[in-house]
Amino acid sequence: MPQRRRYTTRTILTAVALGAAVGVILIPINFAQGAVTAAAPMVGVISYGLWGMSALIPLALLRRAGTGIIGSTAAGIVTIISPYGVFMVIMMLLWGVLMEAPFFVTRYRLWGWRTFTVAGMVSGVISLLGSTSSLNLLSMDTGVVIGIIGIQILSFVACSLLSLTIAKGLARTGIAGGRRPRTDA
Repeated sequence: MPQRRRYTTRTILTAVALGAAVGVILIPINFAQGAVTAAAPMVGVISYGLWGMSALIPLALLRRAGTGIIGSTAAGIVTIISPYGVFMVIMMLLWGVLMEAPFFVTRYRLWGWRTFTVAGMVSGVISLLGSTSSLNLLSMDTGVVIGIIGIQILSFVACSLLSLTIAKGLARTGIAGGRRPRTDA
């Protein structure tokens, strides 16, 4: 039976740092989101995909099971100061689990743009279930509902692919690699 690799402190802290960084970005968005979405739902849903990035950037960079959950939970802890409070920790933990699902299905073997696109599509569709009640989609005109559905799913797919692009850029800096070569002065 093969021995499982353990998480290194570096892996855990990198996932936490990446998730927390996304969490910092989400704080002002959380404050503005309610008002923007109430006034213009199609504009408000443009940013919905950002919540998945706290899971997808660590997954794309570290390519380890669970790093998405760690990153998104860290984002939830950071965003406690937003209007949603402690609920953000629970919600972000669940987003982490959801965002990891396509990678789990592939047994964490596929890391390309197709898997990230599927992750975005799946999470976008599932987020529509919440939007049905929170935005009261059933009371809106059909054209508006179709627009919201399209924009919301597109937001998740775009942010999923952006997460992959950011992770590739971070990988070039060596943030996820081994030790740096020692330079003696």
